[in-house]
Amino acid sequence: MTNAKKAAPAAKPVSTPKPPKKLVPRPAPERAVAAPVDEIPPVAAPTATLPATAAATARARPPRKPSREDETVARHQKVLADALVKAQAINYDQPKVMKQPAPLGKKAAKHEKPAKAKKPKLVRDGYAMPEAEFARIGELKKRLAALGHEVKKSELLRGGIALLAALGDAELKAVMGRVERIKTGRPAK
Repeated sequence: MTNAKKAAPAAKPVSTPKPPKKLVPRPAPERAVAAPVDEIPPVAAPTATLPATAAATARARPPRKPSREDETVARHQKVLADALVKAQAINYDQPKVMKQPAPLGKKAAKHEKPAKAKKPKLVRDGYAMPEAEFARIGELKKRLAALGHEVKKSELLRGGIALLAALGDAELKAVMGRVERIKTGRPAK
């Protein structure tokens, strides 16, 4: 056989896929929960006035045998009903709850929570200083970093304020006398 004589396999016709079926919700099957024996209503005797046709009897289902789950539920309900009857049969005096008298002269305090330490409100402010003193801030930061204690510029300034506040009046006046007064305000452009 030559290549020309070989027949290609027959191609199957391409069929379009069927659209999916619409999903229709079904109601959940009802479970017959066995009621306690005391609560089962009496079943009425069948009356002779109903027409007995072959179609009606064919549709009627035979009574369903209860499943193991239904039997367990019925057993548990019976045990709970018996326990409730026994609990209601017991008569006893309710314990009397005595209120604690309030301390005289003071209002009755509820649980006192420990006071939370309020964080101080931070204030942002701008300031001007000579370049030489500003450079000293950088030097002090490097010096403290070499000692193993890195600080921010604001922490360094707050430390200086704490030292000034600890000085006596005469020492404070002497230190502030050495500080040069500068013209305040924004620099000219």
